[in-house]
Amino acid sequence: MLTPTPIELQRSNQRPSPFAFAGRGEPESLYPSSVPMNFARNTEIFAEGEKAGYVYKLVSGVVRVSQLLPDGRRQISAFHLPGDMFGFEVDDVHHASAEAIVPVKVIAFKWHSLLSATASSGFVHELLNRAMIGLRQTQDHLLLLGRKNALERLAAFLVEMARRSHADGILELAMPRHDIADYLGLTLETVSRMFAELKEAGVIKLESARRVTVRDMAKLEALAA
Repeated sequence: MLTPTPIELQRSNQRPSPFAFAGRGEPESLYPSSVPMNFARNTEIFAEGEKAGYVYKLVSGVVRVSQLLPDGRRQISAFHLPGDMFGFEVDDVHHASAEAIVPVKVIAFKWHSLLSATASSGFVHELLNRAMIGLRQTQDHLLLLGRKNALERLAAFLVEMARRSHADGILELAMPRHDIADYLGLTLETVSRMFAELKEAGVIKLESARRVTVRDMAKLEALAA
């Protein structure tokens, strides 16, 4: 197991013990030099500008990755769901912050240990696969922000969440609407209006603020295309 960095030791005084989760259900051999960690709702996993060095695999919960813009606004660049890996950087500094939206369990890997020859071939394959999936999601997000109107953006987001969470028509959205707005580059008022428009068109049914039933997936996908 890894020795936690000074930053992690400092955070452990404010959060549940990082060793409280043992990564049940995953073969131990799959995780070279791994540290299981827990994060409470709305706590920071790493901060923008903080020294990097770890890559994280999300075991449970939902994580948002965001940056502060020069004018003080926040741009959310990604939502990570269980199975995702995040924290990859091209240098030794994090260029965005990662926070737990709900209670989160992750497995942290020392980046240099992943590059060593002792890492299993199965893990390396998974690492590369997860990195490519993350790149594709980033490309899709850039297309969404640059080419789609407000209704199309929300439709694309709902289709994405349904696909990634393997939801069968019912979406349990962990993120509040202001997070969705910051992800889609819209105002909270616009996001609420687009939810209402999809509801009035019979495409979705709003069970609650975060529970959405997709009534017409084909139409939702057509709007998102």
